[in-house]
Amino acid sequence: MAGTGVVQLHRQSSMEPWGFRLQGGRDYRQQLCVKKVNPGTPSAGQLAPGDTIVGINNANAQAMTHMQAQTMIKNSGNNLALTVMRGYGGPDRIQSIAPKGPVKFQPRR
Repeated sequence: MAGTGVVQLHRQSSMEPWGFRLQGGRDYRQQLCVKKVNPGTPSAGQLAPGDTIVGINNANAQAMTHMQAQTMIKNSGNNLALTVMRGYGGPDRIQSIAPKGPVKFQPRR
C-alpha cells in the first residue's frame, strides 16, 4: 500500500544499531531508500525494504548525499524520526548501489 508517514525509532543505547541498510542518495542519482532490515532491531517491523526515505528528523532528505543521510542518522542519538514513502519500491525494484556515470578509475592489469 502506497503512502507517506513518519516512523519513530527508539533504541536503548547508541551502541545498538538501528538495523537497516540505507541505499541511494543524490550522489548515486537515486532516492534514499531502505535496502535491508535486520530482525530483532529497532527497525524490524517499522521499516521494510523499498521504503523511500524523504525525511530524517524533520529535515528534507530528498537532496541529501548518502554520506549526509548516514551522518544525520548516526548523530540522531537514541530517537530517530524517518519520513518514508511506502509502496513505491519493494525488494524486486531495489537496484544496485553502484554509482551511475563514467568510471573514474580503471583496474590495473
